[in-house]
Amino acid sequence: MYEQPLNERIRVFLRLETLFLKFAFHVKHGSVWDNPAAIEVILDLLSFASRSDIKIEAIKELERQHGRLERLARRPQIDHSQLEALLGQQTSLIETLKSLSGQLGQETQAVELLNAIRQKSSVPGCICDFDLPVYKYWLTQPEDVKRAHLQQWFAPFQILEEAVGLILKVLRQSGHITEEVAHKGFYQQAMDTNQAVQLLRISVPDGMEFYPEISAGKHRFSLRFLTNRNPDSRPEQTNDDISFHLCICAV
Repeated sequence: MYEQPLNERIRVFLRLETLFLKFAFHVKHGSVWDNPAAIEVILDLLSFASRSDIKIEAIKELERQHGRLERLARRPQIDHSQLEALLGQQTSLIETLKSLSGQLGQETQAVELLNAIRQKSSVPGCICDFDLPVYKYWLTQPEDVKRAHLQQWFAPFQILEEAVGLILKVLRQSGHITEEVAHKGFYQQAMDTNQAVQLLRISVPDGMEFYPEISAGKHRFSLRFLTNRNPDSRPEQTNDDISFHLCICAV
């Protein structure tokens, strides 16, 4: 599955989703290499929170989706019990996010160890014992102690994880999957300007030797299927006809 966001907000949400998945993976495994990787994720989340108001963006998108889905309630073919449950989830997340004062992660921003690691992270290579003995000391603590610290530092972002997860779930499920063919490796389609298209999803069979390069604008999008059997050389567009599944997500 290859996904192409069509606006900056969804692009940021997809990056955040990747960070949340990475954090869950590294905290679960907790090896000598996983703990530093989990800290890197937390530092990336803090960077996102300091650059822009992620909380406000999540609220705006939840409210936008909520308004769109409310209009669906008038349609008789809709599963109203499922829709009401979804609307309730959105309302709860909106209220919780609005109740939080200031930027997300303010408590974590103040953690001295994380600030020390961030200052040293610009050094080429990696942080060694002689760079930051306090970091070495923390890494030698019992696994349950380190996991508790990591979960405590990540805790302010849990509500954002829930919000982003629901936003992307609703968006991904909003599209209708169609089977298409890229003739000689190329496919182009005009956008429906009456829809707020936010995400393209391209699905290809496992083991296929080609991958899609997606180019999208306001009025149309195009795909080129490329092959790159040798990473040392440039990818090349195939001359074969490629069947794929397309999902245009708009809500």
